[in-house]
Amino acid sequence: MNKIREVIAYKHYFEEFLNKQSMKVQDKIFKIIEAIETLERVPSNYLKHMTGTDGLY
Repeated sequence: MNKIREVIAYKHYFEEFLNKQSMKVQDKIFKIIEAIETLERVPSNYLKHMTGTDGLY
């Protein structure tokens, strides 16, 4: 699969959050991130644009 966009974690917050999750939840999170990176159109229940910003979701 070709990547359409890149997901960037902000500082250490995502890593701390991820480490607190079970392996099953971590797998789900990584599948969502993969979908965000590869799908042309990402469903809004996965990702929404932050109002008042340019390019932040």
